[in-house]
Amino acid sequence: MEDYQKIKLEIPEDVAQQMEQRRILIEDLQRVIQHAEASGDRLFHPPSGHYKAAYAPFKVTFWVEYTPVGEGYAVHSAYAHRMEVLGP
Repeated sequence: MEDYQKIKLEIPEDVAQQMEQRRILIEDLQRVIQHAEASGDRLFHPPSGHYKAAYAPFKVTFWVEYTPVGEGYAVHSAYAHRMEVLGP
């Protein structure tokens, strides 16, 4: 089992349905969160307390909005698109 696969996610039914429609896998979200937490490459929105992070393991960038909860993470939204995010 890969390290990212050990990440526990709480995914509400409406988000799970969106993921299915958008063909986003749980593993995709786990990879994003693992990358964000290990690298610190994430944005924090103080009013909501949510983090937003992106990760592009291939030619698709996956985005996840999440919060740490207990031993895992609550997923608030997820989407993906084909673009490259360039740094400064």
